[in-house]
Parts: sequence; C-alpha cells; structure tokens
Amino acid sequence: MKKLLQSLFILLFVASTAMAQDRTITGTVTSSDDKLPMPGVSVRVTGTQIGSVTDANGKYSVKVPSGSKTLEFSFIGYLVKTQTLNATNTLNVTLESDSKTLSDVVVVGYGQQSKILSTQTTATVKSESFKNMPIQTPQQALQGQAAGVNMINSSGVLGSEAQITIRGGGSISAIGRPLYVIDGVPLNSNGGQYSQTQGGSAALNPLINVSPNDIESMTVLKDAAAVAIYGSRGANGVILITTKKGAAGKTRINADYQNGFSSPTATEEMMSADQFRQFRTDYLRANNLTVPTYPTASYNWIDAVVRTGKFNTVNLNATGGDEKTKFYIGGTYSDESGYTIGNNLKRLSGRLNLDHKISDKFTVGLNYNLSHIDMDRIGAENNTYAPLTAGYLQLPYVTPFGPDGKFQNTGFVANVVAIAETGINKNYSDRSTGNAFLEYNVIPGLKLKTDWGIDNYGVDEKYRETDLLTPGGYAYRTHYTDNKWVNNNTLNYDKTFGKHTIGVLAGYSFETSKLTQMMVEGSGFVSDDLPNVGSASTPITASEEVFEWALQSLLGRFNYDYDKKYLFEASFRRDGSSRFGANKKYGNFYAVSGGWLISNEAFFNKDNGIAQNLKLTASYGTAGNDNIGFNGYIGTFASGSNYLGEAGLTPNVVPNPDLSWEETAQLDIGLSARLFKAIDVQLNFYNKNTTGALLAVPYPYTTGYATANRNVGKMRNRGFEIGINSDNIVGRDFTWRTSFNIGFNKNTIIDLPANPDEDGRNFLTGSAVQRAITGYSKNSFYLIRYNGINPQTGNAEWLKKDGTPTTTPLASDRVIVGKGNPDFSGGITNTFTYKNFDLSAFFNFSYGNDVYLDGLQFADNFGSGSYNKSVKMLDYWKQPGDNAFAPGLTSPTRTTYQQVSTKQLLNGSYMRLKTLSVGYSFPKEFLQKSKVFSSLRLYFQGQNIWTIKDKDFRGDPEISADGSSNLVLGQSFFALPQAKTFTFGVNIGL
Repeated sequence: MKKLLQSLFILLFVASTAMAQDRTITGTVTSSDDKLPMPGVSVRVTGTQIGSVTDANGKYSVKVPSGSKTLEFSFIGYLVKTQTLNATNTLNVTLESDSKTLSDVVVVGYGQQSKILSTQTTATVKSESFKNMPIQTPQQALQGQAAGVNMINSSGVLGSEAQITIRGGGSISAIGRPLYVIDGVPLNSNGGQYSQTQGGSAALNPLINVSPNDIESMTVLKDAAAVAIYGSRGANGVILITTKKGAAGKTRINADYQNGFSSPTATEEMMSADQFRQFRTDYLRANNLTVPTYPTASYNWIDAVVRTGKFNTVNLNATGGDEKTKFYIGGTYSDESGYTIGNNLKRLSGRLNLDHKISDKFTVGLNYNLSHIDMDRIGAENNTYAPLTAGYLQLPYVTPFGPDGKFQNTGFVANVVAIAETGINKNYSDRSTGNAFLEYNVIPGLKLKTDWGIDNYGVDEKYRETDLLTPGGYAYRTHYTDNKWVNNNTLNYDKTFGKHTIGVLAGYSFETSKLTQMMVEGSGFVSDDLPNVGSASTPITASEEVFEWALQSLLGRFNYDYDKKYLFEASFRRDGSSRFGANKKYGNFYAVSGGWLISNEAFFNKDNGIAQNLKLTASYGTAGNDNIGFNGYIGTFASGSNYLGEAGLTPNVVPNPDLSWEETAQLDIGLSARLFKAIDVQLNFYNKNTTGALLAVPYPYTTGYATANRNVGKMRNRGFEIGINSDNIVGRDFTWRTSFNIGFNKNTIIDLPANPDEDGRNFLTGSAVQRAITGYSKNSFYLIRYNGINPQTGNAEWLKKDGTPTTTPLASDRVIVGKGNPDFSGGITNTFTYKNFDLSAFFNFSYGNDVYLDGLQFADNFGSGSYNKSVKMLDYWKQPGDNAFAPGLTSPTRTTYQQVSTKQLLNGSYMRLKTLSVGYSFPKEFLQKSKVFSSLRLYFQGQNIWTIKDKDFRGDPEISADGSSNLVLGQSFFALPQAKTFTFGVNIGL
C-alpha cells in the first residue's frame, strides 16, 4: 500500500509539473470589419518559433510553454495584436484593419505625402530591395524595380554611366538623364565633361560617389503632377534619393562585409593562331594571292586581357539618439578589380546625418557626404587601346613580348598588356555633397524651412604612354572642378477643418555652379621614368575653360482633400535660367491632378474581401529640359585660331536670344487598389508630348556655320504601366512574396526640321546606322537588309528597297529595320522565407529592341589580314547546297560581306536572372545567449548568372553605346559585357 501511494504521488507530481510547464490555448479570431472568423491568421508565442494558424472557421490551438505570457496574432492587412494570457485556456481575439496606409508616406518634391492620399505617380525602391547587393552605384538598384523606368548598363567598365530613361525620356537629342536629387540637393550631372572619353562614348557615372549602403529609399517621379515642381529640369523624370537617418533609442551598429569575384557574361570566340594561319592561307591561295610566311608563335589575347575580377566591400554605420538629437554615421570602403586588365576602382566614403530639436519651435539638421574615388581607367570600346577590343582583334600569332623577353610594339592593334603594365591611366575624384537646414514651427501646422546645400566635385585625370607605344612618349593631365551651392526656402501649411484638409507649399530657390576645365598635354620624354607632363619636351595643349550658370525659381503647391475621398493638387514653378537667351530666360511650368478614393465612399462595401483602397487619379501638366550645355544662345568665338601667323578668333556659335528649354506636356490616368487584402496593384496610362526640342539645325553653308541651336522638333511617348506587389503566402514558418512591374512605351517623332531622306521624311542623324525619323522612333535603325548566303551560288545577298535580292546593294536601298528602344521592359522578384532562411530571385527583361554590333564588321571580314577573325568565318560556303555562315572564298561578295547591314543588327530582347540571393539569419535565442549580436546574417548572391536571349545573339544584349545620348541606343563596338558576379557576405548588428 505504501509503495502504491508513493507511485501515485510521483505520478501526480509529474503530471502537475507537466501542467505547470505548458498548456494549450484555444480560441477564435474574428475581423473587426465584418465580425466574421478569419482563416490563415498566424498565432505565435511571443519571442519563440512556437505557433499555429487558424483554420477555415477562424479557430486555433497552440501549446504555450511555462513562463510565456503573451501571444501575437498577425494577418496581412490587419494590425499585429499582442494579447496577454490569463488564467483561462480560451482566448478569443478580434483583429483591427491596418489603416497604416493612411500614415505611409511617399517622398515627393520638397516634402512628403500620404501614399494613399497622393495624386502623384511615383515609384519607390526601398533599401530592403538592394540590401547587401554588390552594386557599384545606386542606378543599378533601379533596374527592373520600377514600371516605366528603363535602365541599360552602357558597358561592364567600372565607373561607366548607365542609361536611364523614364517613360521614354523627354528629349530628342539633348542630354536625357533624369535629375538626381539627394536629400533635397539637385546634383551636378555634367558627366560627359568630367573626363576624357577613353575611346568610349559613355560618360562617368554621376552617382559613382554615392554609397548605396547609405540610401534609405529612391523615389522616381514620373507624371507631371510629380515632376512639374522641378520645372525646367523635370521633363526626363526626377529621382529623389533619401539617405538614412537616425532614430531615438539605443545606439545600433551595423557592419557588412562582402567578398566576391566576377567574370564576363559572354565573349566572342575568335580564331586561334593555327585556325587563322590556315584560314588566311586558304583564302589567299583560292584567290591566287601570295601567301606570306606566318610566324609560328601562338598567343591567346582574350585570355591575356580577361581575368577573374575581385572585390571587397566593408560597410559600417551607427544610428541612434534620443528625443532631441538623432544621428546616422556611415562609412564604406570598396576595392574592386574588373574582369579586364587595367580596370580597377577603389571608393572611400563617409556620411553624417544629424537632426537636433533645439526647442518645440526650432529644429536644425545636417546631411553631409564626403567621398574619394581612385580609379584605373581603360579604353571602353571602338579603340585599339581598349583591352577587350584589342583582345578580339589582335593577331593570334603576335605576342606581347619580343625575342628579348621585353614588351614589343604590336602595331595597328596596341599591345594592351604592355599598356596595363607600363602606362598610367588614373582618374581621381573627390566629392562633397550635403545640406544644412533650420526648421521653424511658426504656429501649429505652419513650418518655415531654410536649406543650404552644396555639391562640390573635383576630378583629376593623369594619362601617360611610354616610348614603346608612342615614340618619345605622350602624356596629358586634366583637372575639373564643378562647385555648386543651392538655397531653398519653403513655407508649409497643413490644416484639417472637419472633413476638409488643405496643404500649401510656397518656396524660393536659387542655385549656381561653376565648372572649370583645365588640360595640359605634351610629348617627347627623355625617359619613361619621368611620368609628369611637365617633363615633356614638346607641349601640345594648354587649355582652360570656365562655365558658370545660375537658376532662380519660385515654386508652389496646393493640396486639398475632402473626407479622405476627393483629392486635388496643383503645382507651379517659375524658373529663370542663365542657360537661355535674353528673350526666354524665364519659363512657367504647372500641373493639376485629382483623385477619387472610391473605397471610402458610403456606397462602397468596406466589408468586401475583394478590393480595398481603390483609387482613381488623373493629372496633366508641363515640365522642361535645360540640358544643352552652356552659353548655347550666345554668339561666341573660338580661340586659338591662327590667321597669317597672328592669333585670331573664329566665329563658333550662332546667337539666338530666343533659345529656351524643351517643354514636355504629360497626361496621366491611374488606378490603384489593394485586392484580397494581399495584392497591391497600380495601373497607369500616360501620354507625353515634347515640343520645342533642342536641336542643332543645319545652317546655310554661306554663313560659315555648320549648325545653329534652335527650339524645333516634336516627339511623343505613349505607354502603359503595371505594378503588382503580392503577399502570396504568409504563414507561421513560410512566406512567399512577389513584386512585378512592366512598362510599355511607344516613342514617335512627330516633327523635325526640314532634312528629307530618300522617302521625303525628315530625319536627324544619331549615328551612321541610327537616326530619328518623323513618324518613327527616335532610335530607328536605318540599314540595308541582309538576306544571307545563297546555298547554290555561295554569294552573300542583300535586299533592294523593293525586297528583291541583290549582291550589289546601294545606300539608297536602306530602310527602317528596327529600333533601339524596347516595346516593354520590367522585372519580377520572388522572395521566400522559411524559418531563418531566406531566398530571393530577381529577373529583369526587355523585349522588342534591337542591338547593332559594329565590331562584327571586323570580326566577320575576309579582306584584311591585319586583325583576327571570328571562328564563325570558318563556316564558309564550299559547294552547292551548303547552308554556310560566310560566302565562298572566291565569291565576288567576299569583299563586301562585312558592309554595314542588318547582318550586324541582332534581336536584343532578353530575360536575365539578375540577382539570386540565399541567406541565413541566426535565431534570436542564439543571439541573446551571445550578448553581443542583435542580428547576424550570412548570405550568398549571384548576379547576371543566367540569360535567356535570341539564339543568334552574339555577346551580351544588355549594352548601349552611350550613357547619356538620346539619339544613340543599343549600339556597341566590342563593349564590355556585364559582369557575372558571385558574392559571399556577412551582416552583423551590434
């Protein structure tokens, strides 16, 4: 009996202990909107991974460990609710609709607005979208992330500018890049004037000095309601960059380290030495020509110029503060070597953002960034000094070293290995940007803010060639400074009167900048050990140019909403610019927009599970483009002329006191909604008309001027955009979210100055193969059509204008055959999380655009034996019936086979796995035990790792010959392809 009582006692003790350790809580979750049960609600024990999900009837059951005191209930579209446990094991919960969208703000020109109440069309890319991505500059984070924003990396050269067009751009031939504004400071963007071209047409990237790690968000302003507030500079769109700010609370330190390597996404296969010798021998013999004695050496130049690129990046920042003072301090150091020899980039940058509340009335703040770039530059393309171009074209039996083992001069195609080893090609830049502000709360709702900003940019280039490449040696040194200061003064008033809410912005802005360009150049050095231009015996150039401009502006905006249902906005800006003629210095720009928040109407069933936050918007307005350089309206003279041995001046620019900015008028209609409490949809239609396009119009020969700057020409961009963000699955351990956007755009030239082609259509030349033509795209390719190799004759054939085959086409047989701008482009991102693991896959795509590969005129060429050929040339016609790549060795078309035609024009459509990221975040339990880390994540990323493209495309379709020109798009002369990169990283929070 005693043993039985002991056993029962032990059993009761164990049971009671088990009951004390955990218990099961059950209940039902309902919605506050319709009082109905909610299936799929996540129920989690606070601070643990223990949880459950409600069933179809809204019921749940979860086992709660001893000591746990609260449960968290969460569901998309509803506020997270934390419920304290009580003595009972039944807990019913009601979730409130998440109305945070009313407090969600979007950054707009000179302020912020409620996202749901805004009538502007914008797209925001937040830092989470590109966190830990190994990107060089912020523009890369925009690619494929915003509908209507088409970004093409001009080449894989480090530091080169990407080409960004927003809704097709707003200009025909003037610079078409958008306006970049960082924390309210519009950046100088004279990228093409900061550097020598180095054989490539892409300018330096205007954002190369900005660390992506310091960016909180980027907002793209697209419609007139958004860009009109920037007046004469808004026609090509505006990109607002907001940097990270401090937050009240414990100081948090975040460190991120990335290490990775890169390689080209695609290269052209060229002939080996044996293949080249045999090919040339067969060709010469077939045509009864003398066969020279070829050297027996062999060298792979592509292997010599392409290496494994490497990069290391360290980011460190701290954020914190209290209710009065908040700060953010960040620093970045990166060291990257590109996958081609000679191309390296080091960046060091630091940022300080500070806000201090002096009193209830006054707040002061500072945003400041300082950066230094140390870059080894290379020729980009269309230049035999460019590593990859030379690697393709150099004869494969020529070696970089002579019999004595020293570097040798390789003639027509430069010895790029020697250039990388012995020459100097440096670019240093220092940039300081920032602003300081004072904000005064005059009365409740009324704020006065004055803001002083700077953008001081200094670029120094040093170039030196040795005697091996240029007898006696050659050198130049350039120095550029572009110093801007800007003052913005704004008055903001926001007030709600019952159901009426108004917002008023009034402002005055003034900014001015001075660009100074100096260059010295010389040749003839006693020794290669003397690197400086001052050691040259023969001065060539000593030049200095100074350009100064100013912009004075008045601006205003009025917002009104009635009962959070009917929305109205009007904005106005008057700009006075020194860039334009005396008769046109001032211009007015405006926009009006309205919105209807249908879901807030009484007739709209708020309890429906289909649509929420349903909003219809419309806007119309104007903006301008002043990117035409400096002093284009003044009748200037060029100095340095020699007249009968005396110094003289030459007339250079035709005076035009009526020269003014281009103007783009835009209509936008949008519809947005949240569907099924899980899917955000944004639809927009737009129509943009540019008038008074800034063009260099041909001038009568007898005047002595080639062209004159005039406001002529009209263009239209019309398109449709779709943006979707979807929470597909949100469970206890697993989530799946999708972001998708696509933008359709049709560009049409409406009118150009009189300059008819063979068909009587006016045109404007962009390049030898691309032109703007009335009635067609501004990036139309105008070429002879290639028809292929006739399998019976072995002759290459082209098409006459009437479509009949010919072996002797004429220039008059050219027709419009394609365009450089796509029919549509966009991106899709899928993000998955499972417990502590995360995976993200981002694809971007472009469709309907063509790419002209000018380098194929050299690679696919019979005639010259002074440079290498593509291996495709080995597939030449030999007998009737052959479906060959190239004509027969004796074909009369062998000497014209390489002529400019659609043979070099390829389908540039593609889809690319741009980024694949896998990460693991250490659980909170582990971090709490460490007592050091607040967060710890390990991750691996790949970029540009898989591309779907046309089977006949040769190389990388993501290229463009010019990063800033509107008239040249989708052209390449052996441009460097994009880099395929693999990155390992660790992110540490302290």
